[in-house]
Amino acid sequence: MTTITDPSYVDPAQLNPRAVRLLEAFKNALVRLRDEEGLTFDDINAVAGLLQKVQAATGAPLATVAMPLYSELFQGGQDSYTPGDDVNSPTFIPGSPRIDNPGTLPMRPDEPGTPLIASGRILDGHGQPLTGAKLDIYHAANNGNYSGLYDDGVPTYNLRGHLLTDDDGRYRFTTITPVPYADSNVTAVDGVAEAAAAVGRSLFRPAHIHYELHHPDLLTPWRGEIYFRGDPVIPVDFVGPKLAHPALQADTVLHDDPTDIAEHGFHGPYRTAEFDFILKTRTSPDTATPKEATA
Repeated sequence: MTTITDPSYVDPAQLNPRAVRLLEAFKNALVRLRDEEGLTFDDINAVAGLLQKVQAATGAPLATVAMPLYSELFQGGQDSYTPGDDVNSPTFIPGSPRIDNPGTLPMRPDEPGTPLIASGRILDGHGQPLTGAKLDIYHAANNGNYSGLYDDGVPTYNLRGHLLTDDDGRYRFTTITPVPYADSNVTAVDGVAEAAAAVGRSLFRPAHIHYELHHPDLLTPWRGEIYFRGDPVIPVDFVGPKLAHPALQADTVLHDDPTDIAEHGFHGPYRTAEFDFILKTRTSPDTATPKEATA
């Protein structure tokens, strides 16, 4: 341990110019909010206190708990590429079982929910397929809980799995249709409901499926959430109304023809959803080829 005899001494070797610039920019942003929007210390204290309570209730990292403050700020992807998250989801669990392609996510025999067949392609910026890409898939059950996070008797990898894309970059799997959910650990915290209402947000998150994509040609692994177009919760998403970018919304179709249902082996109506991922590889152009131009 270094003994410091001069209280005014700062080791120049430890000075981080970037940290200095970021701190100054953050302070200047707060000055603008104070002068233009009337920001007070009490405002900051109230937000910080609420975030501390949510963190204590969930055990999630503070930066993750604070996501409703900046949501899509660290959402990558542009120039016609599929936007991804630069933030690891606390609901991810590594080591999910591999399923066939096409295949079915592991689920309980009596898993509640409407069956969903999700399919699509993984393409590079030229519209060419990424063969053998590893696609990790997971989502919450109908009660809003993710498997493996709670001591609730649900199998660790329930509604979790991964597959490899075929020669055409295609994937296809069957699961249940996700539904909007609210985290009971968060909503039980005193003050959360009032804070959400104050900024025009619901306590719920829109329905979504988490994906992680790995392939040797990708610049970086892709991770993010795919939502469902028309979900009324999207514009009032608890985490942020802009997080479900239009380029991250899949169209879904409800199938209720009895013959069709029987041919697919279901006992009632089911849904289908198609979504193509356009990802930047080491040889992709700065702007991806429009989807309409790919075949």
